[in-house]
Amino acid sequence: MKSMVNLLKGTILTLLLMIFCIVSCKKSNTDNGPLVTPTALPVADVGVYSFLAAWDKDGPASSYNLYVATDTAFANPLPNYNPATVTGTSATVSGLDSTKTYYFRLTAIHGNDTSLHSNTISITTAGAIDDRYLYIGSEDENFYCINALTGGKVWTFTTLGDIESSATIVNGTVYVGSTDERLYALDMLTGAKKWNSLGGAAILTSPAYFDGYVFFASYGGNIFDVDTTYGHDTWGTDRAGIPLNSAQPVQTLSSSPTVVNGVFYIGGQDHKLYALDIYTQTPVWVASTGDTIDSSPAVSNGIVYVGSSDWHLYAFNASTGATIWTAATNDSILSSPTVVNGIVYVGSYDNSLYAFNALTGQKIWSTATGGRIQSSPIVSNGVVYVGSFDSKLYAFDAQTGAVIWSTATGGRIQSSPVVGKNGVYVGSYDDKLYAFNPTTGAIIWSTATGNAIRMPSPVLYTFDGRVLQPAVSGDQQ
Repeated sequence: MKSMVNLLKGTILTLLLMIFCIVSCKKSNTDNGPLVTPTALPVADVGVYSFLAAWDKDGPASSYNLYVATDTAFANPLPNYNPATVTGTSATVSGLDSTKTYYFRLTAIHGNDTSLHSNTISITTAGAIDDRYLYIGSEDENFYCINALTGGKVWTFTTLGDIESSATIVNGTVYVGSTDERLYALDMLTGAKKWNSLGGAAILTSPAYFDGYVFFASYGGNIFDVDTTYGHDTWGTDRAGIPLNSAQPVQTLSSSPTVVNGVFYIGGQDHKLYALDIYTQTPVWVASTGDTIDSSPAVSNGIVYVGSSDWHLYAFNASTGATIWTAATNDSILSSPTVVNGIVYVGSYDNSLYAFNALTGQKIWSTATGGRIQSSPIVSNGVVYVGSFDSKLYAFDAQTGAVIWSTATGGRIQSSPVVGKNGVYVGSYDDKLYAFNPTTGAIIWSTATGNAIRMPSPVLYTFDGRVLQPAVSGDQQ
């Protein structure tokens, strides 16, 4: 019996020694083991005179030596980066020349040990008028700021619902709605929340700005006017807004408002287009169509253009609401029209993009795609860009309707494109935001979000301070 007890004690002691050895070895490997060569990451954020260098931390490094040069052999290093000692896993490299290619790599430091050099990453700085940031939401409940040149995520803001709204940017603030019933005001450079305003129902529409106020509509049928400082509703009480139609207070609103010369234009599910005086909240006029209006109105040269699910595009006198003309397609129009050089462009659920004379409504051309068009067209340098349910982004000749190119994504495109100097940008149901070459249609980059990009459209901010809106927003007009 005594021998069995001694044997058991010996076995337990051996097990304890083995456990101690394993733990000690692991601790030694983690804290004092050999350094692991770090991995340099592709540049996510690049500026005109700087870029953000970043890398993965592998192993027990306490600091890093960051090397930056103008050649791959690092024979021409930058004076302040040969090396620069960094304690974190990223560093802003500044004092650079614009439109110049640079290279960076690094070594890990721990005590007296130095790792091998990491892989080398190249990056070309931006030009003074290049595209800078894109802003777009996703059904993953996040709103993203993405570098337009690299596709890298700069910041992310999380809401409590899907984002179907497209943003509006004014004076350094991004305004965007969410299905969590809130309109958010975010700092455009950091993503920090300034305020949020309650909408009483999901906000699917894009806000519009006019004279120091932001206007938006909720899915519950109410419309709002909030100040840009605090987000206080000036039309309703207790942030309730006011009903678009008091006789039919419960109606969903998918049309985004347009505000021009103090008049608020918006379409309703009650088949009507409304023009409201923003100062008195009373109707200037109300015009009827034959079905629901999900299209957002465009105002140009005293005429309001809007599509209806009755298959027609309408042109109304902006002052009186009198019908100037109607033009037929072969299915519902949920696409929002855009007006350029006397031509109105709009998509239809009959799979085609249309061009109409802006004054007469006479059809100039129509060209078919492989699917419905809910995306709103945008025109740049004589080319019309629009997405289709067939998963493709199209480029058409603005005068003839001839297809210049089409490029497929992995899902249907309801998002409306925006065009900048460096690309055409649009979201897709395949969860990604895309950048296309405007001339060839080649995909420059794509960046994944966590879910589909259904209705949100990207808004573009350039290095010289311009804000470029997609056609789905009245602010683009």
